[in-house]
Amino acid sequence: MKVSVLVPVYGVERYIGKCAKTLFEQTYQDLEFIFVDDCTPDNSIQVIQEVLAAYPQRKTQVKIIRHDHNRGLGAARKTALEAALGEFVINVDSDDYLTTDAIEKFVAQQKLTGADIVSSAYNSCFENGTIVYRADAHHKKETYIKLMLIQHTILPHIWARLIRKSLYTENNICSVEGINMAEDLALTPRLIHAAKTIAYIDDATYYYRDDSSASTFSRLTTKHIVSALRANEELWSYFQQHDQENNYLFAIETGFLNTYQQSLKGELTTDEIKTYFSYSPKSVFFRCLHTLIAHRQTLPLLRFTYLAIKWTYRNYLRIKARHSSNDLT
Repeated sequence: MKVSVLVPVYGVERYIGKCAKTLFEQTYQDLEFIFVDDCTPDNSIQVIQEVLAAYPQRKTQVKIIRHDHNRGLGAARKTALEAALGEFVINVDSDDYLTTDAIEKFVAQQKLTGADIVSSAYNSCFENGTIVYRADAHHKKETYIKLMLIQHTILPHIWARLIRKSLYTENNICSVEGINMAEDLALTPRLIHAAKTIAYIDDATYYYRDDSSASTFSRLTTKHIVSALRANEELWSYFQQHDQENNYLFAIETGFLNTYQQSLKGELTTDEIKTYFSYSPKSVFFRCLHTLIAHRQTLPLLRFTYLAIKWTYRNYLRIKARHSSNDLT
């Protein structure tokens, strides 16, 4: 079974050597490596080529695709996916790295379970040397998606997951050029929803550099917030089309309270938010909340309300999961 490893490259000269080394040293052999050079301004591509020289057996498996101009993370992920020939894909951020047996473990679990998506635990790495193990709770698909949609509960990372490529192609799911912030939120819940089965690995196969890039609204510009709003728009459009029974509506509207809170905090007006994000509350409860407190003047109350609803709903889902004998996939 061929696995395509998809790696966007931009401004990672400091990290890409270790990333490439752990990729080329994978114990699993039926691989292709697709690096997308998004017009990186540094020597990242040269570093990849220098590392590759030490692994001649991998040279025929490596593709380096260069964009003719800088197009952003969303476009780089899309380019890599379109070039992939594998039945499954793994996304790797170029400042992160893997254990050398990572893909072998993913493939073994996929063959054991037949899952469309296999997710693993991962380690968060910090500049001070701290490494923190992050386990992935073994919820059934529905619970897993809901916990992801309420935001800041289960991280919707696209990396550290083995994903059947046909989930993208057969469901019209792909990265969108221009969505470079929160692109994981736009992709991962949709892919998991489209999957028939999901599976988990308890071992940490992936090392995520937690402080090498911005990952929250708090450090972002208006451009980044607009990108995140567009990501939320992709999510909203998908679930409007594919969730006719509104099974995920409460979860997604809870998450959108956070989207509004962070966007208003970034000094966008409600009219500006609507320019990029067509969401309008569907349930009476959330209509009232948006009317009363989704305004810049009531930001502290909006944040408190979001956290309170998220906490209550998250614990409801977890209690429900513990009492369900069918909650493990």
